[in-house]
Amino acid sequence: MRRILAMCLAAAPLLATPADAQTSDSVPATKTVDLSAPVTAVTVYRGRAAVIRRATLTLEAGRHDLRFRGLPETIQPETLQARVTGAARVLEVAFDHVAAADVRTPETEELDRLIEELQTQLDEHAGREKVIAAQEAFLEKVSIRAAADATDAGGTARLDLDIVRAQLAFITEERGKLIERRSELERSRRIIHEELAAAQARRDAIAAPGTTVRIATVAIVATAAGEATVDLTYLVANATWQPAYNIRAAADGSIVDIEYDALLWQRTGENWPSVEMTLSTAQPTMAANPPTVEPWFVDVFRPMPARGRASAAEAAAPPPMDKGGGTFGDPMLGEELTQLARDAEVAGSGPSVTYRLPRPVTVETNIDKQQRSRIATLQSGGEFVHVAAPLLTDHVYVRGTLTNHSPYIILPGPVSIFVGQDYVGPTVLDVVAPGGTFEMHFGIDSSVKASRLLVEKKTTKTGLLGGGLKTEYDYRISIDNGSGKAVRLELWDRYPVSRTDQIVVELAGLSQPLATDAEYVEESKPLGLLKWVLSVPATATGNSAMTVTWGVRVNRAKNVDMTPLPD
Repeated sequence: MRRILAMCLAAAPLLATPADAQTSDSVPATKTVDLSAPVTAVTVYRGRAAVIRRATLTLEAGRHDLRFRGLPETIQPETLQARVTGAARVLEVAFDHVAAADVRTPETEELDRLIEELQTQLDEHAGREKVIAAQEAFLEKVSIRAAADATDAGGTARLDLDIVRAQLAFITEERGKLIERRSELERSRRIIHEELAAAQARRDAIAAPGTTVRIATVAIVATAAGEATVDLTYLVANATWQPAYNIRAAADGSIVDIEYDALLWQRTGENWPSVEMTLSTAQPTMAANPPTVEPWFVDVFRPMPARGRASAAEAAAPPPMDKGGGTFGDPMLGEELTQLARDAEVAGSGPSVTYRLPRPVTVETNIDKQQRSRIATLQSGGEFVHVAAPLLTDHVYVRGTLTNHSPYIILPGPVSIFVGQDYVGPTVLDVVAPGGTFEMHFGIDSSVKASRLLVEKKTTKTGLLGGGLKTEYDYRISIDNGSGKAVRLELWDRYPVSRTDQIVVELAGLSQPLATDAEYVEESKPLGLLKWVLSVPATATGNSAMTVTWGVRVNRAKNVDMTPLPD
């Protein structure tokens, strides 16, 4: 029996070992870390922006709750994502908003300590002022006593003038010291009051009634001690950008610079100081998957039976769930955020491109004007032609056919056009892919004129016994080139087009052949539009101006009532 009891007692420590080991190896408690994480990178979309806040810190092994404070009011909490580099991984991301007065942060704690310290200094100053007041009272008593002694001894042998002078000098000196100490104390007290008022104002601003602090808590586990970098990403509303351009052409048309800019605007509630800026035309608020086409059935119409009052079970049934976005755990939004870094893709009905600016950009929130930032300066060669429509105006315009030689997609946006240093006017650009061409007008060339003159108009009878009428128009266009160099001119006019076989219209007397390019022949010529492509020499000026003549012949029966013909 004793042997069995001894064996049980010997085995008891072995039986207790696993429990003891579990207690000694328990997981360390979670540590909460308040972060001051600046905005380091922003991707701006049309109406939205993706913001990245980055924090680098040294962690011990174990679990940590990293709290990112001061998030903007326009944040979309369901888009919160976190990524960590180093010997750590993300466990979860949570979002909360609390009243500012209930929040304890390193900043508020520091302000509270400062306020308490300044209040203590004021209390100490009050004590020193009492000491100075007591010293002044004592000195006043000494002064009165010395004056009384001198008065009592006045006119007698007991009056010692040297002692009286020494007493008065001592009293004056001590009073001066007390006045100086009181002045220094007053200056110091005033400075402390100002610092206390400023600290209290900052504290009150943080904890103002109705102010809300938005916090994202990123739970991570560090598998080993070391440095870790945590990126918090989220979408905010009230931010956008728009392409804008300045197109500058040399006076001789030899060089065309396209200044490709972005107009930035944001009212997100947070400033973006010196951040990496990316501009995108993607739409992160839209689902990544295309909509599904559902089957469409037809059947014989059967009227629905009249329904009475809903049963209690039906009335208590919850409404159908909204399967759209907007919930905190929406998987689609997580997929959208993983696509933010893609350079270019097609989304919807137009191009989706991303531009990363080559320099840090600062954009403040709540500004009333757009901020312009340069994306790139592109050089484009071009073919220039003068365009004239003397039917409408004597002015001759310059049009350039430009080529986008850059790797950038030129997006739709407003354009300001310059020739040399002169501002010509505004226009708009459409989408131009790399390698694509586009036309741009550069205003009026005042050195070239084109004028149109109706030389003759007459109507005569034709046919047997004058049964028909023919109206003849003869025109002359004069082109004056005072530019001092030959110009290529695209000249436009029109003639009437008949919509009935009872009226026949013919062109006559063309002194210059019409254009033969396929686009004109197929699209514009059937509409009665006339186009000439001419080379106007530098000598074609004054009496030697180039002329183009042509005529129109309109034939119809005498009894046909025709619509009026313009001159």
